[in-house]
Amino acid sequence: MNFDDEDRLELQHLAGGNIVQHAPVFSEHGRFIFVRCGLKVQVFVTSTGELTRELNDATSPLISMELDVKHPELLLGCTSSGQLLHWHWRTGVLQKSVNLKLGIDKQQILTFNLMNLYKGGGDTACAFVTVKRKSGESLSWFVVNTSTGTPIDIVCGLKLKIRTPVVDISKGSFKYILLAQGVYVYFINYETWMCWRTINKDEKMVTCVRLNPNEEMAATGDEYGRIIVWRQFNQPETVLRAEYHWHASPVTSLAFSPTGMSFFSAGHENVLVKWSLLADKSRMFLPRMSAIIRHIVISDGMEHLLVCTEDNALQFVRAGDMQLLSSLQHFTYALQDKTGRSMFPLGLCLNPRTNSLVLNGRIGQLQFYSAYTKSLLYNLRVVDGNVNSEEVGKVIYNTCVTRAAFNINWMATGEEYNDELNFPELRLKFWKYHEKFQTYQLNTNIELPHEHGFQAIVFSNQFQVQNLRCASAGKDNVIKLWTLVDSENIYNRNVMWSCAAQTSFKQQVLVSMCFSQDGSILAAGYGHTLVLFDARSLRLLHALSTSAGYDGVVSKAQLRLSQTPINGTRSELTQQRQQLWNLLQTLLNSNDQKLIQQARQLMSSATSGQCKISVGQNPKAKAKKLVFKHIMQMSELGLHQKLQLLRRFGIECKVHDNCQNRLLSYLNNCVVDHRAAQKRIWTLQARLHRLQPSKRFKAKQRLVRFENRRRSYEKLVSQELLPLFSVLKLDETTKPKCRHSELKRAKPLGKTAPLQCSAQISHVQFGAGAQAHLVAICTETRVLIWNLMTLRLQAGLKLSVRQMAFDPLTNLIAAVTRNNELHVFQPNVPLPVYQRSNLPKLHGLVWLPRRQPKQSSINVDWQAQSTLHMLTDDKEIVYLASPGQTLTDDAPAPISFAQQPHGDQLLQYATFGTFMARQTTGENTEIAQKSGPLIVGRGVHSAVNALVNLSAHTMPAMSLICGEFLKSLLTPTESGAERNGDAKETLSNGKLNGNGHIGSDLDDNDEEEEDEDYVESTTEVRKILLEQNAALEKVNCKEEEELTLDARLQRIAKLDVYLDF
Repeated sequence: MNFDDEDRLELQHLAGGNIVQHAPVFSEHGRFIFVRCGLKVQVFVTSTGELTRELNDATSPLISMELDVKHPELLLGCTSSGQLLHWHWRTGVLQKSVNLKLGIDKQQILTFNLMNLYKGGGDTACAFVTVKRKSGESLSWFVVNTSTGTPIDIVCGLKLKIRTPVVDISKGSFKYILLAQGVYVYFINYETWMCWRTINKDEKMVTCVRLNPNEEMAATGDEYGRIIVWRQFNQPETVLRAEYHWHASPVTSLAFSPTGMSFFSAGHENVLVKWSLLADKSRMFLPRMSAIIRHIVISDGMEHLLVCTEDNALQFVRAGDMQLLSSLQHFTYALQDKTGRSMFPLGLCLNPRTNSLVLNGRIGQLQFYSAYTKSLLYNLRVVDGNVNSEEVGKVIYNTCVTRAAFNINWMATGEEYNDELNFPELRLKFWKYHEKFQTYQLNTNIELPHEHGFQAIVFSNQFQVQNLRCASAGKDNVIKLWTLVDSENIYNRNVMWSCAAQTSFKQQVLVSMCFSQDGSILAAGYGHTLVLFDARSLRLLHALSTSAGYDGVVSKAQLRLSQTPINGTRSELTQQRQQLWNLLQTLLNSNDQKLIQQARQLMSSATSGQCKISVGQNPKAKAKKLVFKHIMQMSELGLHQKLQLLRRFGIECKVHDNCQNRLLSYLNNCVVDHRAAQKRIWTLQARLHRLQPSKRFKAKQRLVRFENRRRSYEKLVSQELLPLFSVLKLDETTKPKCRHSELKRAKPLGKTAPLQCSAQISHVQFGAGAQAHLVAICTETRVLIWNLMTLRLQAGLKLSVRQMAFDPLTNLIAAVTRNNELHVFQPNVPLPVYQRSNLPKLHGLVWLPRRQPKQSSINVDWQAQSTLHMLTDDKEIVYLASPGQTLTDDAPAPISFAQQPHGDQLLQYATFGTFMARQTTGENTEIAQKSGPLIVGRGVHSAVNALVNLSAHTMPAMSLICGEFLKSLLTPTESGAERNGDAKETLSNGKLNGNGHIGSDLDDNDEEEEDEDYVESTTEVRKILLEQNAALEKVNCKEEEELTLDARLQRIAKLDVYLDF
């Protein structure tokens, strides 16, 4: 493939970005919050969560961000490369950008903290900076003038170690620097620059530090879960320590309240703890947070308490009663655990109802993200259970959503809990979309639909509701078909999902399956065979497999002799083979040398065993080669039987070094520890007695069968499997001792050759529209296109596909190879439309339909109908676009509520909540126009009706329509001469009410003559309306209070005013 052609597309960021890696910063009164996200600073409104502006002037990742002490409207940020930025954050203007001049080449700034110290003639506060020179060297520290970036000479005995420090600085009346590095804690007074060092209790690593804003007090948290509160630390002799211990895991964050009477702490338990510094040491808890708490930030006036969790969320908490108020989250992070499994087992899916992207989020939840508005719609909790917290040194398993499928009204999810010790727990759930609540509600829950795990879940159609079917496949290689039936619950008449059929194919491994576009055929990839089933009953239709070698593996053939003599076969050959077979069967159970010699003679005399021997070859080697060939050609024998016979004849077998470890690990997995198996049986027997008597008999019967199967398996292992270790020289006792000199001579092994095994279909995908008869399948090294009308292989591509996505609008297939290359092609013409290399590691990709499709061919713009979105390993969603092009370019045109600029434009008066509509007069015809209170525009086509009648799920973002909607409510101020058609309002007599007045138009021939009169009449009308409004407002308040309700109504009726013109 040629990737050297000019590529005009580049990867652009859509969603993601860690906003909790660093602690946010509140503004002076807590109305705004500043969040660091990579190279930019995002400013959010605290009350609404609205993103007001972004500061994008940094050239490298920001490591620090603080407000100046004396100038709170000035935001200072420092990058890892030493760039110091001064922003006026209210306007978003970068006032100054300087570089730190520390005199160090290739410096890396680790920490940057402002102090309440102004020196060197600068107008901004000085900063305490720690710098890393080279790997393995001690860190350096400086006090820097933030206005010029130059260091200030300070005399202090502080000497740092190699580790990255944790620093906090108080800016109140007590001016201290608290620094922790490993097990050491440093206290520095930055007025006198006196410092002293101490060691944490039990020499445990310090994980976080915090200083009290109002008094001489500090707090440190360590990896043991303890919090040490330090008092009077100006001298080592007078220091006081108090220990607070509740956390069982390392402390991640600390924060003091503005009053200094309490503090907050967090660890890996997902619990926020509030401690009281009074004598009672009372505490309050906010348990079951969404993820591990990383930072705790409190505004200066205690207006807001902000908790940053690892799932990329900012959660606001009421500090008084520890209640969760709101959450600010634009993209949910899937958390990495210690199990080694993928963070995104679901990949990237598309919800056809809202065209939103669906992927894994929090543990046991799915997140729905809108790429159109770049916002998180909601997190749906799928797993109904508690989340197990992390523990130090242990692997904790949780129930995760591994598969999901979507229909316009339904969603199917597969959740799995597998701790690698007990039998896996599987649940298949069907969810129905609820129109009223605008979310999914659980309809059917099926326990253990498969064994060991899920492989695929698919619906027969994304948009069809009638005759809808769903197919699920598990690691037990069984396909189950689910259909809708009436519920059996007499209290809630509804529909539910039930299993209609199930099937498998020759005990082959199943990985992927797909329905045809009309939902009539289900295609499944069993091993290297494409199997077609009837989607209504799972009846086998066809089984398609390629010729040898076309699926990307080495050609193989297995010959099996017929049981009956074939015409032309000599009878003596059949008798000789049968005699040899009987001898070999006897040798499997005995080691008689006479029988071995007799078998050798039969093999040497057989014509089929003759082979060409080179001149000078050893006769013993010749005999061994004949025996080896005869035994290996016996298709009736298994691998273990062949190895045993070769051992009887004195032929040793050795596994290649490259495959030895793999084979040894496989055999070890097959061997069962007898003690562990017996212990498990005893545990089951103990649980048996705790069951109810009605269920005890069935459980006892299942346990007996389990014991019988276990004994049979252990007997088979001892007789068939364990001898392989010695036969193949895999155990330690049979390995020959290798001299040290031979180890030195051994050459390093090259790249291991792939195992010569049968191909496995990993992806199956039907075409759509005119290409619905084509099926694309992917094996380890091939992409094959099958034509179901001819049942023949149509085309093939040499691609090793890891991820694949299909666009039904354009029939484009996007395939990502194992070398991170992207290939886009159509099934009918498997020529690449687009190619790209050096992609980041992906967890999934999906085609998202455009809101405004482009009218261009796929050869010109292959993303004209849909855009390809990809989920990277950095937990970001990216897409391919031209430089400067964004998703807002695809947004529909804003809805216009304004009047059309033609000659019949209305003259509106918005006085006292009423308006006046004129009546157009044609050729002796009057067309009355509807109007009413608070309605702006023309009847049915008014702005308010247009806004109200919009469907909620198709309504654009409010930021796109609010401007035009408000403009339509304004009163036009143009003069009659500036209008396209000049008109005059002739107001008829009537009462001043909400429906306004009816007027008439002048003829076009009199427009120029009546222009001045029209302007004067308009001014007079405005004056009269203002005078009548003043008359209506003159009401005697004292008299009105004394009147009854009937009297008030009569008085209001008398105030109706008639306008005479």
